This record gives sequence, structure tokens and C-alpha cells, in this order.
Amino acid sequence: MIEYICSFTCAIITLGMALLQLSITFGAPFGEYVLGGQNKVLPKKMRLVSCMFFLIFIFVGMAYLQWGKIIYIGFNSVFLKIIIIVNTLFLAYAIIGNGMITKSKKEKYVMTPFSVIQFICSVVAFFIH
Repeated sequence: MIEYICSFTCAIITLGMALLQLSITFGAPFGEYVLGGQNKVLPKKMRLVSCMFFLIFIFVGMAYLQWGKIIYIGFNSVFLKIIIIVNTLFLAYAIIGNGMITKSKKEKYVMTPFSVIQFICSVVAFFIH
């Protein structure tokens, strides 16, 4: 049950991040929450990065849903394990980047807690699996 809850939590946060990145890709004024937080609306060149993050986050969110046995989308178990490990390492970096490196208060105080929660849930889901 805890694996289900942790995987589902990771999936919801990741898919929420995907929606945030999608909105930023189309010019929504949420740039202060991502990518260093230096632009309210991302310049067009940086929107491509948001679009790539959108696609990656959709992929990772679906991986968490399969990891928690919520849905089955056909990922090989070894490949799925690699996705979860890589994303967990990315989350560790995000905690440092969002919590300590960024100069954006919005990124620091909004995104860091999500990174911490997701990191903890990802580690728990991985080791309980």
C-alpha cells in the first residue's frame, strides 16, 4: 500500500510539473518557478527546454504509475528501474538547485518542498518495490 501511495504521489507531482512546463512553453507567466527563475515569461529559446521537460515529465509520471502498479504501459522492469533511479537522482539535484542555488524566491520556496516530498516518496517506493 505504501508503494502505491508513494508512486502515486510521485506521479501526481511529476504530471503537475509537466502541466506547468506545458503552460510555460505556451508563454504563461510562471517562469519564476523554473529554470533559475530569472524570467517571468520565458524567452522563446528557453520555451523549447520547457517543452522537452514537459515530454520527459509525462514519460516519468507514467513510469511512476506503472512502478506503483496503478497502470501498465509496457515498460520493461529493468528499464523502469533505471527511470526511477535516474529521476530520484535528478530530484536530489533539484533539491540542491531549487533550495540553495537559485536566486528566485518563488522557485526556492515553492518548488523545493515538492522536490523534497517527491524525492522521499521516490526513495521509499523504490526500496519497497
